[in-house]
Amino acid sequence: MGLDAALGISVSGLRAINQQLRVVSNNISNAEVPGYTAKTLPTTSVVAAGKGIGVATQPVQRATEAALQRAIWQREAGVAAAQVRASVLAPLEALHGRPENGDSLAGLTGRVRDGFIALAAHPSSTSLQVEIVDAAAALANKLNMLSGAVTDARNRSQQMLVEGVAEANRLLGEAGSLTREIVRLKAEGQGTAELEDKRDMVIGRLAALMDLRVVLTEKGEMTAFTKGGQTVPLRDGALAVNGASLAPQSYYEPGGGTVPPVLLIDSADPTKPVDLTRGQLGGELGALIGLRDETLPRMQAELDEFAHKLARRFDQQGLRLFTDARGNVPQEQVGGGQKGYVGFAAEIRVFAAVVENPSLTRDGTHAVPGGLPPWPATREVQAPYGDPFTPNPPGGPASFDLLVNRILDFTFGSQLGVGRPHDPPLLTTGLGPRGDLSSPIASTGTLADFAAALVSAQTAEHAAAKASAESLASTRDLLANRYADAVGVNLDKEMALLIQLQNAYAANARVITASQAMWDALLAAVR
Repeated sequence: MGLDAALGISVSGLRAINQQLRVVSNNISNAEVPGYTAKTLPTTSVVAAGKGIGVATQPVQRATEAALQRAIWQREAGVAAAQVRASVLAPLEALHGRPENGDSLAGLTGRVRDGFIALAAHPSSTSLQVEIVDAAAALANKLNMLSGAVTDARNRSQQMLVEGVAEANRLLGEAGSLTREIVRLKAEGQGTAELEDKRDMVIGRLAALMDLRVVLTEKGEMTAFTKGGQTVPLRDGALAVNGASLAPQSYYEPGGGTVPPVLLIDSADPTKPVDLTRGQLGGELGALIGLRDETLPRMQAELDEFAHKLARRFDQQGLRLFTDARGNVPQEQVGGGQKGYVGFAAEIRVFAAVVENPSLTRDGTHAVPGGLPPWPATREVQAPYGDPFTPNPPGGPASFDLLVNRILDFTFGSQLGVGRPHDPPLLTTGLGPRGDLSSPIASTGTLADFAAALVSAQTAEHAAAKASAESLASTRDLLANRYADAVGVNLDKEMALLIQLQNAYAANARVITASQAMWDALLAAVR
């Protein structure tokens, strides 16, 4: 081998080693950076006429483990969904209170019942009558607060959905820009490892937001799909959702309703958007949609059901204790589910006439059947009624206990009258403004049991979301650790490689030094 060939091989080797040293140094300095994958610089021998003439480098490659990465992205979607559910539902669990403190819906219902038990023993006691009114007011106020909290949580979900869609649009635009640059560089034979790391980070955040599924090609192209299989363009503005202020009566319906849908906008024909609201989105956005359109409306429906039957069952026995703002007990529609009293829990209150005259808790407000309660009520008592009842007349006996016993036996019992089941019963299906919601609460027939089951069911929603988030996060972290071991930077390995490269560099440098010395000797001999 000639001196010039030896020198050329050594120079190409030094160049390759310099590039490898930069890659190794970059690996070491970025070892703790989230999303960074270990990089390598492939080298090949350059051969001419069957003889090696140097070393060539290829574009920098990154370590990958596609199957593990996809599994992590899917777990990220599950974790994000459970976490956002837990976050939105946490205030509701706190507001329900603890049963042992007596401030839960079940505890306050028991307080009203206990008030009537005490009054049954002392019907003439003015203080006990006032205590019943106070207990009823506390129960109505609890229902108002819970209903308000549900509405607040629903509006918070809607606002978070709007913000999440805006973030998803930004990330889709970023993913599109990165993909175009990766495709261009790959076509030119240049390295794209750093850009692919950045795109993976974007995909991971998108996956958490909407459970986005992606297909990546060797050319660097990327195609994205929703959980339901709908292709999503990689551009800002691909998704859209309007802001809205939601009330208990608000509902989502494909092609209608009063709750705005999440739409996929086709840039080629923006007049024909695709509705992604139902079954298409997972992750954080999917969880927010589920909260906004299903979980929270169902909770509102459960509160409305309890509030309505609470007012109705008192009214059926001759005491209008709970009413709406106009002094009426909302009428249910035949075969219409809750359509007549959606949102009643938000406005239920103690009947104004009873607040003004607490002795009505002993005497009654109207006859059964029929009769029109005193001002300000405008609506007659709605059939069916309990057994016939005539109120205690003004100046009647202070020991009158007929109404109190009716309330204890029937309002708080499992029958409307002797041998007659409650009518209407507590509903668990056909709930909400559209009548399409169902509750897991069993229709027990008694107000106290329904209240206890309601508290248990609604607080369990937060507990389940929290437990799910912790379980999914644990699984995700295990997968993430395996992925980091597979594609992350191993500092021990990198340091060992660094020493090898330093030795190789020194060896090549010695060849160059020796070649230079030989050239100097030859030149000196020629002179």
